[in-house]
Amino acid sequence: MSHRDSFGAIRDTAEIKRGRIIAFSWAIPAFLGAFFIGIIGMALYGADKFTDPEFLMPFMATSLLPGWIAGILISGAMAAMMSTADSQLLVTASAISEDLIHKIGKKDLSPEKLLTVSRIATIAVGIFAFIMACTSTDLVFSLVSYAWSGLGASFGPVLLCIIYWQKITKEAAIGGMLTGSLSTIIWKNIPGLNSIISERFVSYLLAFAAIILISMLTQRKTLNSKCKSE
Repeated sequence: MSHRDSFGAIRDTAEIKRGRIIAFSWAIPAFLGAFFIGIIGMALYGADKFTDPEFLMPFMATSLLPGWIAGILISGAMAAMMSTADSQLLVTASAISEDLIHKIGKKDLSPEKLLTVSRIATIAVGIFAFIMACTSTDLVFSLVSYAWSGLGASFGPVLLCIIYWQKITKEAAIGGMLTGSLSTIIWKNIPGLNSIISERFVSYLLAFAAIILISMLTQRKTLNSKCKSE
């Protein structure tokens, strides 16, 4: 299960505090550890030692530590990657079969057919991810950063507005999510724009602007409809 779904599956408010403590207890050491591995690696080997910086951690482990400790650390990193990959694969397949086809598509499928659709979606998404991994020239960090930019711009502004702004409408929430995701893709893939300003910042602002504008327009339309009916 992904971290997003783990938080979404919280059953009561008492678990929120516990979940926050657990999340921060591993996230802070993990991110600080990654940061200091990079800093120490640059100090030891120089900035131009590796054509792919993602080889730094296993290289440092095998160079500086006994073999059995290095094996444990590298295996732990690989296990974390595989756990995240299979969780995202299952979540994506479930979203396709349950949310898109069953709920949005209004297809009243039997459990057996839903299972078949889920299996097909899992295989299709896995093949697509494999092709991307084999053909992409970007680093894993770049791809993950790109993906999280789209996710953050799609859901971040909407969630913040839902919590802190009472005037957001359903149409504005949908428009904000679409604006955030599309603006991330467009800005990232137009040459030159990303070197001026990051798509993370631009897509976030555009999503907020879309939410506010669409909310104002749809609220005005609702008020006009009420006035006419009265």
